Amino acid sequence: MGMIKTLERRGKRFLIGLTTRLVRTQPMTPEAVLADKPNRFLVIRQHNQMGDMLLATPAFRAIKESCPGSHLCVVTAPINRDVLLNNPHVDSVFTYNNRNPFSTIRLIRDLRRGHHDMVVVLHTVSFSFTSAIIGLLAGARIRAGSTSGPFESRLSKSLYHLELPLPDKGELERMNEAEHNLVPLRTLGIDTDDLSPLFIPTASDQEWADEFLARRATGGNPCIVVHPGAGKKENVWAPANFADVVNRLAAASPIDLFVVEGPRDAENVGMFGRSVRVAHHVLFGRKIGEIAAVLRRADLVLCNDTGVMHVACAAGANTLAVFGPTDPIRWAPRCANLTVVRAENGNLKKLSVPTVYDKAAELLRLVHGGKGDSER
Repeated sequence: MGMIKTLERRGKRFLIGLTTRLVRTQPMTPEAVLADKPNRFLVIRQHNQMGDMLLATPAFRAIKESCPGSHLCVVTAPINRDVLLNNPHVDSVFTYNNRNPFSTIRLIRDLRRGHHDMVVVLHTVSFSFTSAIIGLLAGARIRAGSTSGPFESRLSKSLYHLELPLPDKGELERMNEAEHNLVPLRTLGIDTDDLSPLFIPTASDQEWADEFLARRATGGNPCIVVHPGAGKKENVWAPANFADVVNRLAAASPIDLFVVEGPRDAENVGMFGRSVRVAHHVLFGRKIGEIAAVLRRADLVLCNDTGVMHVACAAGANTLAVFGPTDPIRWAPRCANLTVVRAENGNLKKLSVPTVYDKAAELLRLVHGGKGDSER
């Protein structure tokens, strides 16, 4: 596997070097771009992290707010397609499947048929050579994208008419990722005051959630959804701790409990299930839109710093998230419905159950007028 990765990196460096020698693009100033009055925008952000995509949704809002009447298309990875399908700021969604070359050919064909005025390639935590090439092949009159300078590459100077700035390292350390996505766009006067993420489940997703909860929830008890897993092991607070919090909440007042299990969460969900003393239902193998529709109906979503947290926040759910090594200033969604509890020095082993329980009980009191009030 190490040899394959080495060959891939060498191959990519060769292609980047070749591209910078073969492609020459006439630079434009921001004033010249604005004078062109682009109206049909194509944003390429085909990274596969769901949380990162939801943190980019304020950038889509900014385009629509700053350019009234504009048309916005987004290229994304298949995993994030459903996240954007019902977003009111996105008119069309295209998916890039890097495992299917024929799909890539069809994608480029469809993008060229869109006759976009301007393509914007958003890069933040890394520079994507693939995204830059898709932007080149999309056929838009104007190509703009975040500078590749911080990633030690001159590729953006070769491919983009307008090279968009990124914050320096010092600024970035205290900047939320939602704002990070907006920094390049501000060069063009594109901005928004609303940094909250947005995920609106479709009507069919909401109907499924209504039926699911009608069959399994009492309707009178507080509804709590727990996601004890995370994509990164270092972000996982012990599932038994989550179970302890739930047991304490249920000791004072009955609750309806649901557990979200992702593709890699079987072990953590199993440990939670063996420790919790409350009957519960597991959501597994459901579409992300259906899960979002359930989350937004919950009185409290209790989770780690992971993709489900971003989905819950973007769907408007009352969310309590446990943070460890990741800095919430940088990576927590900026929305009023999120409460963060962070472990001391980022060490989740030092985060006590009573600390999380107290905050969970407080949030349930706010929602249910005292139904979450209980004693340890």
